[in-house]
Amino acid sequence: MINFRFLIRIAIIFIFGAALIAAVFATDKIFGIISPPKVINISPENSTRDVSMDSKLIIKFDKPINRKELRHFIAPDVYGEWKFENPLIKNHFFRTAAFIPAIGFTPGTDYQIELKNIQSIGGAKNNAFHFSFKTKEAPEEQITNTGDLSPEKPEIILIDTPLDWQDHKLSCEAASLKMALASKNISVSEKEIMEKIGYDLTPRKNNIWGDPNIAFVGDIDGKICETGYGVYWDPVAKAGGNWRPSEPFTNWNLEKLTKEIKNGNPVVVWGTLPVETLNSCSWYTPEGKYIKAIKEDHVRLVIGFIGPPENPAQIILNDPLAGRIFWPASYFLKNWAAFDYSGVVVR
Repeated sequence: MINFRFLIRIAIIFIFGAALIAAVFATDKIFGIISPPKVINISPENSTRDVSMDSKLIIKFDKPINRKELRHFIAPDVYGEWKFENPLIKNHFFRTAAFIPAIGFTPGTDYQIELKNIQSIGGAKNNAFHFSFKTKEAPEEQITNTGDLSPEKPEIILIDTPLDWQDHKLSCEAASLKMALASKNISVSEKEIMEKIGYDLTPRKNNIWGDPNIAFVGDIDGKICETGYGVYWDPVAKAGGNWRPSEPFTNWNLEKLTKEIKNGNPVVVWGTLPVETLNSCSWYTPEGKYIKAIKEDHVRLVIGFIGPPENPAQIILNDPLAGRIFWPASYFLKNWAAFDYSGVVVR
């Protein structure tokens, strides 16, 4: 005979135990998010000698960090890119910070690395963290009679432009223009910029939507290509013109780009997220105008380059989603081509 009371008791115990385990797990996860992050591993290790000039610096944390709040310093200064890796979930809650030098460290040099404002996603702060290392001495055959190292490092042109993270899910255009204006010592907010750009709030219905050549299409915090999209170069240039001369353009090339950067003029460029496959989400306006649109649309600010202006090796950008990035010129051109080499130069 089946003892139903016994089975019910077992089921209750099982459910209660599962709930208890889930609660403990959830509490641990919550604590992991709100408690201060700790550095658990670095490469190279502190006080390491003879580090290779092309080494990648890696700092691992015991829990996700707030990458937008993290401040990182290297002395002496090194050109390169900070990246965030090892996400808890795809593209979110990163647990590793890495630095990749753009042209390599200097031989025989002591470097000091310091991290400040180390925060958890919940806002809990940890004390600053620092470590040091020394690079390998240059081989004797690479030292000239004057004692200088050879070959010489490539020319670097860089406009002093603070990085600014975008305030909204789809506000990369406003954030990029904000950074461009900041390089000209003009302080404005994304809100002020968007007031000048304007919104086209026409709801998307089937294949009919607004015109990004006139105003920002959709909700700036909406879902890309469904309830929100963005804005193109003409309205952004018009908005920028309220503070500085701003010129929209299409079908530019690297020579025109590097000329403006060398003259101290940052350039807002339209491209895409760094993915292998692009997805069209084009539509027509109510007036029947065709709008070319890409779901992976993204806007950044070009602030520098490495190498000769006529043939740069790398393009330096402030990305309001990813931070400061160094792209090979060939990849930059491929990315820029998605929107016909279009943008806005701020003079």
